Amino acid sequence: MMRIDHPSPKRLTRVNSLILNLCVADLMVICISCLSQLVWEHLHRHWLAGDVMCRLVKMLQIFSVCASTNMLVVIAVDRHQAITAPLKKQFSVMIMVSIGWGMALLCSTPMLYVFHLRYDHIKNMTVCENIFRSKDISHRQAFLTYAALVNFLIPLIILCVCYIRIFLKIARKASDCRTSKRQSFKPGKIHLTSNTTSATLHSAKLKTLRMTVVIVSCFIVCGLPYFIAEMIMSYGNHNILKPNVYALLGGIAVANSAVNPYIFLLFSVNLKCLRNLKLCPAKTGPNNRQLMYNGSVRSREYSSAAYSRTPMTGVSTESFELSTAGNKGRKPSYNRSISNQRNNRGNK
Repeated sequence: MMRIDHPSPKRLTRVNSLILNLCVADLMVICISCLSQLVWEHLHRHWLAGDVMCRLVKMLQIFSVCASTNMLVVIAVDRHQAITAPLKKQFSVMIMVSIGWGMALLCSTPMLYVFHLRYDHIKNMTVCENIFRSKDISHRQAFLTYAALVNFLIPLIILCVCYIRIFLKIARKASDCRTSKRQSFKPGKIHLTSNTTSATLHSAKLKTLRMTVVIVSCFIVCGLPYFIAEMIMSYGNHNILKPNVYALLGGIAVANSAVNPYIFLLFSVNLKCLRNLKLCPAKTGPNNRQLMYNGSVRSREYSSAAYSRTPMTGVSTESFELSTAGNKGRKPSYNRSISNQRNNRGNK
């Protein structure tokens, strides 16, 4: 019996829930963080909403950015556990996303204290700014170092570790598959072989590698310039960067949230992937064997799979082969070869 197992609805729901939380966090970055910053810049940083909204908006800006980063980490951890330890019980999606949102809230709560409303007598307007202008430079350095660790460095390390371990796991599975194919068949035993296994693992390895490179590269390219600029302005000369350049780097830092959904969409769509291909003979009579194809199939292009039995002394050889590669819209063809000795014995 050849059976095709599709991903269970539970697994699809789990993946979709994680992607949904990432999209919600990214939408918050665009609608709250970016939009409020654009309005503020358009008003030349003249704050009109009062002290409470000053603190609340700044907190929500950091909260949305942290949540987006944390959802990337949650997805990486979930993917890592599913591939490297599939038999272990996983945490529920609710627990994982709650930890992600909770950590974002915890990391952004200090903004309620860091920012406040102040009247600028030079510009003759009220501004929403941090409290470090009136404090020693070490306070600003400590705060920005904390922000760089929480929002960039620690998530980057977790992403790299998870996806590297995923890639190594898939590469090891592909190597084991190639090794098993080179082993000789033992007489008298039934062997199930699938030409799609090695190709599927090799394709999964390349796909995982590409996805890893894209995710980590986008995260680094978008976030690294901004945090380098922050460190330079904190530990070096704060006048080395022009305000326009600093604002541009801040915009690039949040651009990662606009790219994330497209990355996962690009690498999640897989219409031609055949998973868990299993082939075995179904006996319908004493001297008759046939192959049965069971299960709904969404893609019609498959690689060949073969069932074979190695001969014993005095016993004929049977081979059953199924080939559907390139046979769109046609029924699978079955080839059966039986020795003349078996045919003569059957006629008797």
